[in-house]
Amino acid sequence: MRLERISSNQIKYSISFEELTCKGFLQEEMMKDTFIWDSLFDEMLDEASRIYELDTYGAVSIDIYSLTSKELVLILTIDEDDMKDAPTEGKKKYHPANDQIIIIAFDDIEHCILLAKSLSHRNLGELQSSLFYIKSYYYLTITKTGIRSNTLYGICEEYGNLVNTSIEYLEDYGKKIINNNAIQTLHHYF
Repeated sequence: MRLERISSNQIKYSISFEELTCKGFLQEEMMKDTFIWDSLFDEMLDEASRIYELDTYGAVSIDIYSLTSKELVLILTIDEDDMKDAPTEGKKKYHPANDQIIIIAFDDIEHCILLAKSLSHRNLGELQSSLFYIKSYYYLTITKTGIRSNTLYGICEEYGNLVNTSIEYLEDYGKKIINNNAIQTLHHYF
């Protein structure tokens, strides 16, 4: 079993089918006996704890990354809130200043336009939104109404960076380019 840390909360495991057979995994039993998988996952967590000195586990998910004729590659993801050794650098956790407003930063207006098109194609173009410009960055504010936050966060993170800037800061120091209907306007003109 080979381990490789791919991010602060993800570890990649590569396990050959020869190793799986030695651990008691027979091809016909792999889909039937779930207790075999439990012991493998426990071993994976123990190994990660030993190598990367992880002290606690919160929510853990294990995904099959790839399956070839030679090996099985799994990705173990540990909930970052429960990790004691998570490094401070890297992506910061998003904690919005206002629970009803999402603020996304873009270093290029093209990414903002692509997000507006994506939201419009998902029938989310009617969300109240404004576009600001400050210090070489574009900021799109979206007021959440009637949509699940995780869905909207996921779509927005594909195109820009969720930021903890307050709407008051943007209104005081930024130049407002489009007021209240930025998504619709960007989609219409671009």
